[in-house]
Amino acid sequence: MSLCIVSTKKNRLMNRRPWMTGLVLISAWAILGVQTAQAADDEAWIEYRQTVMSAIGADMAGIGDILKNGLPLTKNIEFHATAIATNARLVASAFSQRAENGQTDALPDIWQKTDAFAEATDEMREAAEQLAAAVAEGNDAQIGPRVKTLGKSCGSCHKTFR
Repeated sequence: MSLCIVSTKKNRLMNRRPWMTGLVLISAWAILGVQTAQAADDEAWIEYRQTVMSAIGADMAGIGDILKNGLPLTKNIEFHATAIATNARLVASAFSQRAENGQTDALPDIWQKTDAFAEATDEMREAAEQLAAAVAEGNDAQIGPRVKTLGKSCGSCHKTFR
């Protein structure tokens, strides 16, 4: 009879293990699933904000190409500057979600110093609008200095937040 009791206790322990193992596996799966979903969400946010910033960079490059190469496309600078100003309005929302799980150059200061970051993006937008206005008014003498101001606003933000 004692052999049967030992066997019964052993069976009870064995029956508990699959249940406990199942619980552990389900818990681990749930945690990993949340982390995987968070990583995918972070990647989506990072990809979007990089797209916005790349668009701004492409327009800055277009302005630089026109000026460096003396292309007779001064009027196009207005469109590039307007696009920069428009995209600058997207920057705050693009960085509204803290996403750092992925390939990014964004520094944590973006989310720790949100007022300073918003001010920096506003400066970029204003500088771009002033450049567009100079071109629209035909004020060629102001194009160079306003491009320089716009470039400084970009550089200042990159130095602090990237």
